[in-house]
Amino acid sequence: MIRFDSKTQIIINDELAKTISSLITEEKAKNIGMIIDENIAAHAHIKELIECIEKKAELFTQVIKSYEPTTDAVNKFSAWYRNKKIDIFIGIGGGSTLDLTKAVSAMVLHPGTVEEYHGTGKVLQGAVKKIMIPTTAGTGAEVTPGAVLVNEKTKFKRGLGGRCISSDYAVLDPALTISMPDHVTAATGMDALGHAIESYTARNANDITRMYSKEAFRLIFHNLQKVFDDKENLEIRKNILLGSCLAGYAIYNSNTGACHSIAYPLGVYHKVPHGVAVALILPKVVRINVEKDYYQYSDLYDLINKSNAKNLQNTSAKAHKFCDLLEKYTPAKYLKTRLTDYGINESNYRFIAERGLDLTPALNNNPVDFTLEDSLRVIKSLI
Repeated sequence: MIRFDSKTQIIINDELAKTISSLITEEKAKNIGMIIDENIAAHAHIKELIECIEKKAELFTQVIKSYEPTTDAVNKFSAWYRNKKIDIFIGIGGGSTLDLTKAVSAMVLHPGTVEEYHGTGKVLQGAVKKIMIPTTAGTGAEVTPGAVLVNEKTKFKRGLGGRCISSDYAVLDPALTISMPDHVTAATGMDALGHAIESYTARNANDITRMYSKEAFRLIFHNLQKVFDDKENLEIRKNILLGSCLAGYAIYNSNTGACHSIAYPLGVYHKVPHGVAVALILPKVVRINVEKDYYQYSDLYDLINKSNAKNLQNTSAKAHKFCDLLEKYTPAKYLKTRLTDYGINESNYRFIAERGLDLTPALNNNPVDFTLEDSLRVIKSLI
């Protein structure tokens, strides 16, 4: 059986204020809740958007610092918004800001705290409508049905799930990504590339998800290498942003793999940015999968170098070439490349490797069995 779910309406243009204004009118919204990353709040498009909204609706805004959303933050902002009778939430920022907004949009309709739903299996019964406006090109949070939260007390990091968490609209404005520093562009882009690759090779993948994964990979792989030398090229940025969105749809329906499973504890215990963790781990995981005779990466290699691919008829050779290219992929040069930079060393690498097996939905979705020995190999190679 093949299934593919899609809830979010995608809009791509450079008339942000006009687009959002039209959506507010269409939804007959009177009270708007906006959660916005402080790093983008001064952008001309955002200032114009806020002015436009304030002319036609009551706007309740929270400007936040960029950080991985915590359960405490969700509880704090949900309590603040509960009596505001919000008709539509608007999240503007990177994946963390979008996930926070998505979680708040659900919890304002539910009594109690988010911990009652986070990882407990208790089902959320609904959420306020929402518009997601990504300012980074990486997580695909504008379309995914989860909000990844960290419970800092229990060190538990999981997605707050449910179809109601998915946004109703995602508005992609490439101009909003220009202000990203190189290291953020690289980290978020590598997260998107990881989504494209892992969703393509996932055990849960199907013909439809792979169509999204391949197009996401094609859009991201070459454009992410170009953007650092042509930072204001909106066509390049649009391609990466769209690729990230398509990869989000792919992981929505097929999930990820061992790379994302191992990446989680790096963020929880050592504050390694998620995109950085993916960038470091991904080539190692892919190499191990290929060494275990998984060769479907050859399909992605064909997208990178079609002329050379014609000379390599053997899928094993193509898969190994794909590993080589991934290990030399240039965006990684903009990131810290050793886990020792984040306080991980021989005294604690085994603990991290063990915790890297805890996210079983992703781990068991890897195309081959991934063991503690494999996880240890990955972590040790990065110290």
